[in-house]
Amino acid sequence: MLELAIKGGKKYYGWMTFLLVVIGIGFLIYLKQLDFGLGITGLSRDTSWGFYIANFTFLVGVAAGGVMVVLPYYLHDYKVYGRVTILGEFLAIAAVVMCLLFIIVDLG
Repeated sequence: MLELAIKGGKKYYGWMTFLLVVIGIGFLIYLKQLDFGLGITGLSRDTSWGFYIANFTFLVGVAAGGVMVVLPYYLHDYKVYGRVTILGEFLAIAAVVMCLLFIIVDLG
C-alpha cells in the first residue's frame, strides 16, 4: 500500500511538497509556542486550554468511530466490511496520535 503513496505525477509531488511545507511551518510555530508559552496565542490561559481540550475530546470521538467501523469485521466476521476496515483502523490510529499531540502541546 505504501508503494501507491510514492507514485504520481508532477501535480501529486507538488501537492505533497506543499503539504510538507505547511507541516514544517506548523512545527516551527509549535516550537515558538513551546518556547514562549500559550501567551503567543493572544488568548487567556483558559481559552487556549479550552481549545486544546475540545479538540482532544472531538478526536477521542473520531477514534471511537473508527473502532466502531472495524468491530463488525473482527467480532462478527462480517466480510462485507473488509475493505473499509483498513480505513477505520488508520482513522482510529491517526485520531489517537492527534489526541496525544494535543495533550502534549497543552502540557508544553
